[in-house]
Amino acid sequence: MWFKSPNRLTLNSSDIHLWKQHLKVSDSEVNRYFEILDREEKIKAKKFCFEEHQRRFIVARGALKIILSRYLNIPASTVEFTYSLRGKPKLTNKLGGDKLQFNLSHSHELAIYGVTYNHVIGVDLEYIRSVSEAKKLAKRFFCSREYNHISLLTPPTLEKTFFKLWTAKEAYLKAIGEGIGRGLDQVEVSLDSFPKFLKLPNNQSLLNWNISFLIPHSNYQGAVVFHTNKWKLSYWTV
Repeated sequence: MWFKSPNRLTLNSSDIHLWKQHLKVSDSEVNRYFEILDREEKIKAKKFCFEEHQRRFIVARGALKIILSRYLNIPASTVEFTYSLRGKPKLTNKLGGDKLQFNLSHSHELAIYGVTYNHVIGVDLEYIRSVSEAKKLAKRFFCSREYNHISLLTPPTLEKTFFKLWTAKEAYLKAIGEGIGRGLDQVEVSLDSFPKFLKLPNNQSLLNWNISFLIPHSNYQGAVVFHTNKWKLSYWTV
């Protein structure tokens, strides 16, 4: 499902491009990504206490700049961001601002990115692992119908379903520029054959909000959420 990207990238109004990047790379690759970062990003990278966390940040952020540079046809090191009050990055106005939309997420040793044009988008990724408190967490943070569904499950279906719901909810909250502090129980997800939202915060309209689940690598669960009534998904590797 994941393919090497074409040399020439095109992005029309219905395209949703998903990318994945493995974060465990050679030291020389880490150094290459580090040189792409701006001064503030380099300072942030050096503040990580653990080498693996520093490496993951450097590679994930460097890969993001490489991806966006290919759409913008500029050097990766010249890609610049501004940030919302909650820390969501977007391109500066001189680079297109709200036109080229993107979002990223990384977990363990993998990162995913979503890129689209003129549509709100959010992505989330989780490394699937045993969660002994999955049912208690679902009861506390999920909607009642979601909890009722999860309460009947046993591992490994329990963990897979838990992370499906979690990633869809978080991807939506990231799409609208909010964190999980907004309330996971304010977003209700149906896991029928065609996943969809059943409830959004403040009774927001469900119209044109879409969810697509993805498994970019074994033991990972991801979700992409976007707001458009017409779309085509493509899956690329950096």
